[in-house]
Amino acid sequence: MNVAELRSRYLEFFTARDHRHLPSAPLVPNDPTLLFTSAGMVQFKDVFAGRAKAKHPRVTTCQKCFRTTDIENVGRTAHHNTFFEMLGNFSFGDYFKQGAIELAWEFLTVELALPGDRLTAAVYEEDEDAYAIWRDTIGLPTDRIVRLGKEHNWWGPVGSSGPCGPDSEIHFDGGAELGCGPDCRGAACDCNRFNEIWNLVFIQYDQREDGELVPLKRACIDTGMGLERTTAVLQSAPTVYDIDVFRPITEAIEAAMPRSFAKTDAVYRNAIADHMRASLFLLADGVMPGNERQGYVFRRILRRAIRASEKLELASGALPGFVEAVIDSLGDVYPEIVDVRDLGVLLIGREEETFRRTLREGERRLVKRLDQLKRDGQGVLPGETAFELTDTYGFPLEMIEEIAAEQGVTIDLEGFERALHAQRKRSRKTVRADVAVSATVGRRVVRTTPFLGHRTLEADVEVLSFNPADLQVVFAKTPFYAQAGGQVGDTGVVKNLTRDFDVPITNTTRNEEEETLHHIADAGLVFEKGDRCQLIVDADRRRRIERNHTATHLLHAALRDVLGAHVKQAGSLVNDEELRFDFSHFEKLSADQIARVEDFANAAVLADLEVTTREMSLEEAQSTDAIGLFDEEYRGKDVVRVVSTGDVSRELCGGTHVRRSGEIGLIKIVSEESIASGVRRIRAVTGDRVLGRLRELDGLVRQIREAAGDDVYILGCGCPLGPAIGLVDAMRVSQDVDIRWKIPVMDTVQGVPTGPGAGNCLKNNLARALMHGRLWANDPDCVVLRQARG
Repeated sequence: MNVAELRSRYLEFFTARDHRHLPSAPLVPNDPTLLFTSAGMVQFKDVFAGRAKAKHPRVTTCQKCFRTTDIENVGRTAHHNTFFEMLGNFSFGDYFKQGAIELAWEFLTVELALPGDRLTAAVYEEDEDAYAIWRDTIGLPTDRIVRLGKEHNWWGPVGSSGPCGPDSEIHFDGGAELGCGPDCRGAACDCNRFNEIWNLVFIQYDQREDGELVPLKRACIDTGMGLERTTAVLQSAPTVYDIDVFRPITEAIEAAMPRSFAKTDAVYRNAIADHMRASLFLLADGVMPGNERQGYVFRRILRRAIRASEKLELASGALPGFVEAVIDSLGDVYPEIVDVRDLGVLLIGREEETFRRTLREGERRLVKRLDQLKRDGQGVLPGETAFELTDTYGFPLEMIEEIAAEQGVTIDLEGFERALHAQRKRSRKTVRADVAVSATVGRRVVRTTPFLGHRTLEADVEVLSFNPADLQVVFAKTPFYAQAGGQVGDTGVVKNLTRDFDVPITNTTRNEEEETLHHIADAGLVFEKGDRCQLIVDADRRRRIERNHTATHLLHAALRDVLGAHVKQAGSLVNDEELRFDFSHFEKLSADQIARVEDFANAAVLADLEVTTREMSLEEAQSTDAIGLFDEEYRGKDVVRVVSTGDVSRELCGGTHVRRSGEIGLIKIVSEESIASGVRRIRAVTGDRVLGRLRELDGLVRQIREAAGDDVYILGCGCPLGPAIGLVDAMRVSQDVDIRWKIPVMDTVQGVPTGPGAGNCLKNNLARALMHGRLWANDPDCVVLRQARG
């Protein structure tokens, strides 16, 4: 049975038993406290915590997962992976221990026909219920039921309180020949004989701060079966790297080797196969190699793959060649990795080239440190120094040992291990937070204020509550949009008809209970529950916000069209003055790319496309090509709102928008910059703000002309100043123009010829640049030219 068949059989098995099949959540959750989606339960954490209602009492998924623990073991062991798929079935207050165990046993022994006498169960040592079910209901002999402590068979809580409970692992016995001998500890042993293929977690307690375990009113089941691990069992494969889904990748790596493959090469081949697979899936989720959070992990596994490629003596630049093999193995199931094929080849190649330079720098630092030790008469390199070279510069420990040995220096390996252990401890602490569930279980009361603002900007309402300390009023309903999803809150006026006064509303936000809070300006006024009021939104400001919000969607679509499908939203801010959009991309946009993005977006504006909204289930939205963050923000919602601008853009969004794209008027990008490794930011204006921007630039040009005379031209080559000055020097020779000064203004003039007539050419190009609004402020790559006199 291959990976595709097992995946299909599992989902069909549980769907036939009244489980709803939900799609995988992204690898990167929309939650700053989480690094990666590391288990199938991550997308349901709000349900487990009681903050969200389950849409179905039984659910099944095949979840894309990424784990950062023990990266150094990937390739070395039979079953470790960074990226892997986890099959899971979940129960939210429906079946519990017996149901979970019976379903697991039926699937393994009947559906997959695994021999029951080769399956072993591990249970928490105090979980008599699970032990009895395995022994009495399943009929498993007691010598194949292992009792283990909390360190093995207890899940949670993360932190000092929260949901938790015992778990039961199912292990497949690969045979004594794979074991470590007569001292093998069975399911508790780290040898390769017993392969954990399924973990059944019984979430039944809420642990209080004092350690007391309080039974949950609604016990839940969370299970996880490793797709690759179970396939290895079914294919009698010694490691997960020998199964069908890895074979195209490992064969491509072996074919690229300049020598015959040896058994000792497997660790390096497997590491490359795993890390190339993981790299494409990270790219597909918008992660770029960098120095922080997900980007740091991405860069770390790429560098580990590069080191492994050197061990296999692969040619420099070989890694990008394995992208196609990854796509061959999984592209039919996950088309998103096909979309980033070209980007993967480009970025992996760049990272390889950069890291090889880094290795040279690491070697330089090592040699310098060794020379210092020899001058000081010392023969041991501190472990902390060796670890810094490994962790910071990616310099392999074995290379450090080899170079040090040539100088007669040994390594303080105990100090190295201490530093490594401290780093692992920090890493595991971060990863455990990946599956954190809030300690507040079932205590949140949601009182969402009905929003009328999609249909009207005025409404007669009643006061529900007033907070005089913070000057916040809650009404029974409201046309005011509360700040969310990057869109700022509305402003306007509230007329208290009961008490006969008007007061400005300066902002609109939400509290934890999802009530809309209207912030008023006057501390001397009082609202009472039941007061009749009229709410009036500032219509002009709302319309400007709507233009900017719809423009944000069009720019997102334009960026994906021009740059590629790897572009993912990383943040946004939409107000009445401008829009700001953060997105994943690996390099500065060229002037031509910016122009193409503007052209794409403004073509949609000029087409006057209808902007429509439709509510649908999350599953339906995911089955369309709607763009959105399909994770915690939407999990647990019965319906989501999809905003479409013709066929150009379709996104999950709860904000306010124009009715037709023509209302936007015009979209002008005013800046583009890097805000983090792999993340760019554009700022843009729309409508009348574009006209205001062009007037500012026109005024700036007039000031330059008044200061320098009438015959002044601006040269902005969109390149470093050096080439621009070279062009000016050539023009000087022609006696047409001379250089006067450098100013912070640039246009998109490119390919300006030299020689006679260059001055007129510059003038014409400047006129065209002004016409298209392609003038940039605060750019140093610009010179002002003035026609030579005499």
